[in-house]
Amino acid sequence: MRSERPLLYIFIAIAFCIISNPSLGSQTSGDLLNIGDSLLNLGSDSTKERKLNSPDSSSHQSVTSVIATLENYAIATNHFSKTLEREIDTTVIASSLPLIEQRITIIRDRLENQGADINVRYLSALKNFINNETENISSWKEIIDSRNQEIQSIYDSLTVIQSDPVIYPENYDSILLPSIGNQLQELHHRIHRVDSLYFIKQLSLASFQSRISNAQIDIDDFSDEINQLETAIEAKIFDKEVNYIWDPISYSKDKDLTKIIHRSYTINKIIFEGYMAANIPTILITTVLAILILVWLTNLIRRIKDEKEFADLIFKRTKFVPRNPIFSSLLIILPITPFLYHSPPIVLNVILLTLMILATTVLITPIVNQKAYSYWMIFLVIFLIYSVSNLYSEKAYEERWVLLILSVVSVSLAYNIIKNIKGSNFTHPGQIIFLIRVFLIIQGASFIANVFGRYSLAKILGIAATSSLLQALGLYVFVLVIMEAIYLQIEVSKKSSREYTAYFDFQEIQNKVQKIFIFFAAAIWLFYLAKNLIIYNYLNNIISEFLSIQRTIGNTNFTYGSVLIFILVIWFSSIIARYLTYYFEAKDQKVATNRKQRLGSSVLLIKLAVFTIGFLFAVTAAGIPLDNIAIVLGALSVGIGFGLQTIINNLVSGIILAFERPIQIGDAIEVGGRSGVVKDVGIRASKIQAYDGSEIILPNGDLLSQHLINWTLSNKQRRIELIIGVAYGSDSDKVESVLLEILNREGILKTPAPNVYLQTFADSAVEYRLLFWVHDFDVWVDMRAQVMKEIYKAFAKENIEIPFPQRDLYIKSIPQEWQGSSENKQLTDEDEKKEKN
Repeated sequence: MRSERPLLYIFIAIAFCIISNPSLGSQTSGDLLNIGDSLLNLGSDSTKERKLNSPDSSSHQSVTSVIATLENYAIATNHFSKTLEREIDTTVIASSLPLIEQRITIIRDRLENQGADINVRYLSALKNFINNETENISSWKEIIDSRNQEIQSIYDSLTVIQSDPVIYPENYDSILLPSIGNQLQELHHRIHRVDSLYFIKQLSLASFQSRISNAQIDIDDFSDEINQLETAIEAKIFDKEVNYIWDPISYSKDKDLTKIIHRSYTINKIIFEGYMAANIPTILITTVLAILILVWLTNLIRRIKDEKEFADLIFKRTKFVPRNPIFSSLLIILPITPFLYHSPPIVLNVILLTLMILATTVLITPIVNQKAYSYWMIFLVIFLIYSVSNLYSEKAYEERWVLLILSVVSVSLAYNIIKNIKGSNFTHPGQIIFLIRVFLIIQGASFIANVFGRYSLAKILGIAATSSLLQALGLYVFVLVIMEAIYLQIEVSKKSSREYTAYFDFQEIQNKVQKIFIFFAAAIWLFYLAKNLIIYNYLNNIISEFLSIQRTIGNTNFTYGSVLIFILVIWFSSIIARYLTYYFEAKDQKVATNRKQRLGSSVLLIKLAVFTIGFLFAVTAAGIPLDNIAIVLGALSVGIGFGLQTIINNLVSGIILAFERPIQIGDAIEVGGRSGVVKDVGIRASKIQAYDGSEIILPNGDLLSQHLINWTLSNKQRRIELIIGVAYGSDSDKVESVLLEILNREGILKTPAPNVYLQTFADSAVEYRLLFWVHDFDVWVDMRAQVMKEIYKAFAKENIEIPFPQRDLYIKSIPQEWQGSSENKQLTDEDEKKEKN
């Protein structure tokens, strides 16, 4: 429809050009359809040729111009007729508008009859309904207005044509009239047809336009009334509504609970059907996502069964996904489904939460003990009762005693659970005690509010307590299911069917990724807890106002919101950089034997790129002016000049290391008298794992400025040197033969070949030098020890003496006191011998 507007405007311009210049007769109908530029750039002299009485050549030219003008008008009116005959698609409007009018009538009756008995949750649902219907009506109004504007433009163009004297026969003499009479008659017929179609379409559109306007007016009135009622009810939420529990009943018993349920069902059905009809694309997206997740999980299970030898062992490490892929898929998609919809009504939230808890029930049934399952089922029944009560559209004071009993049962049950958990070795989630305590606080407050006559407050607190507890446990299982899916995906990604442990350590992945999903689940839980307590809008307004207030420091204006956005984007960038680093490091470990295929220190460039993009995005998202950034960079440059040279040197050195790659993660290096294996190449410093277990944090500048030995730069081979000494007089040929025989063993490279050299004649030994190579730097210490052990055994077997340093001492004289003591000792020894004899 809109694509034809430019063509319509061109026809209008052509009509004006024809009126202003009769010389347009030199154009053809093909030129008109091709929107020739000459039609739009002609003069405005039209008074000279309105009377066509002269038979000369100029008169002949005027006749041609008149014929062309009539042809152009005929083409234009034909297009007007086709445009007016085209029907707009009012099927949706015609079918949906009566439903909206019916819903508006029902809601009007409820608002007029129930008055103050309407509860705040129902008002919130009505606000969502009004918002959705307002969007529908606005879209329909836009369609009708657009069509109306198009028809009005045609009418304006038709009016221009009708005001042109060239179309009226009385303006022509008797000589010219017969030659153009048929054209004039056909043109008048077309004009009459366009005029008739215009009024018919106007009447048709006016009917829709009137009904849509009336519906919009009613909805606007409802919106004002609902806002007033919501404000009044929220202001009285802590007020006493009914009698204290020990006083006589103060409320009327005339209300029939079954009628309340019926009316509530009708209202919720209207709201639900209207909302779902307006969100069909979102429903399709949600369904497709659920199917894709199910296909993904089913494919993982099938591939593990078909491709993995240790499929049973893999499945033993899981509890949910292989047993119930359908309910696992539901549990993955259901917690995030409400966020795919814009302002979902309470009935939709209740349905989704109920489905989530039912899916959780199916998944945990095979793995929990009987006692825990009994507790869960009791809470499930309590939740279902609260959920039904949550959908009431008006206050039902008759259910006060039911809510009171539910509060007592829930508090007793929660206290029992805590007592049993503390007194046993029952394995439970770490947060279960905290969640039950939160439940006890809220449910206890509900009981107290009910006792003191605060019925609405008691109901709100009871629903919030029960829903939040079961939702929290459902979200806990949601995280476990996602972690299992990730684990199965890792197992499937392995190329070898015999591999059971991946180059990804699942436990390490669990520790890293699980925190993100726990944070995500906690955010969902807090969001719905605030929604259930009906404090979300209040908190949202306070926080939004606090974050959006302009604040000033010096000449700089900022808001806490922009600062928060900046911090969050930088934090998110750091998380992405951290997990990308882990991923690439894990891949490097898989190809650890091939240095060229490892990214190594190039991971630093990825981290820098992520941080740079994150910083720029944070600056843009926070709305920080670039001149402020320039000021910060200027201050930083001054700081570099005074005291940050070392830090900047290390930063630049890190970038050089990333580009030149003299070291990579996993290389064995020696620098500055320290040796070890490179574990991480950071932006400022690198981490080296020393062979004694310590971790050395070495600034990147030292790696470039000091002498660096990289044992594994081009390959991992290592030469080993041993100095072996034998006693003087040993057979040198025999010694060399024994040593070469020992070096001819598995693990020692044949090329370069091992060698034995007579090194030197030392003070007490003839020393031989052994040189041999091993294929892997990591095994050289073990190989050295094995070779030395074999040499020791072989020398002992061949009677080859391994000398040790010896010294001959010549005593020239002994001190006198040493001689006296020596003689006394000899006498004492002789006396002892005599006594024995």
